[in-house]
Amino acid sequence: MKRLYAFPILFFSIIVFSQELKFEEVIQTDSSLTKEELFSRARTWAGQNFKSGKNSITTEDAQLGEVSGVGEFDYRADKKYMGYSCIEGPLSYKFSIYFKDGKYKYSFNSLIHNGSRGSGCKRLDYGQLTLSEKAPVKGKMIADDYAWFDVKEKTGAKIKLLIAQLIDVMKKSNETNNDW
Repeated sequence: MKRLYAFPILFFSIIVFSQELKFEEVIQTDSSLTKEELFSRARTWAGQNFKSGKNSITTEDAQLGEVSGVGEFDYRADKKYMGYSCIEGPLSYKFSIYFKDGKYKYSFNSLIHNGSRGSGCKRLDYGQLTLSEKAPVKGKMIADDYAWFDVKEKTGAKIKLLIAQLIDVMKKSNETNNDW
């Protein structure tokens, strides 16, 4: 009987303490904007931001109303803390944008951190970024919780910049009906 209670408690604690860090929102637009127009605008944004290296568009489907892809940026610490060189490294993510007439939804998720091997330390990968305040792994001679916070803060700033650019492109006025 004790085992029956232990499993749900363990399962619940895993779900609660490992919620994925992600950024998503549904945005209402001018009701005159069609799914096709929103798709075209998002495709322009994606083409400007995900056109080289490890940043690429994986899905462009106007009929389904979806643009998605993968991105990567290099995490670098602004302030040098103990063990920072083991934490610096690539951070990858996925994005998806879905469209319906008059609205769209964006999602940035699967934020994965990989460290690098610094001088005097081993590589430290945090893996999937979560909402947890505590670092998921501990390194030797590393300011773990500060590093974890810094990685998430820099990631949030990068993703929020991309979101702001997307929203700006999506709300541009429709200039197809100019009165001459």
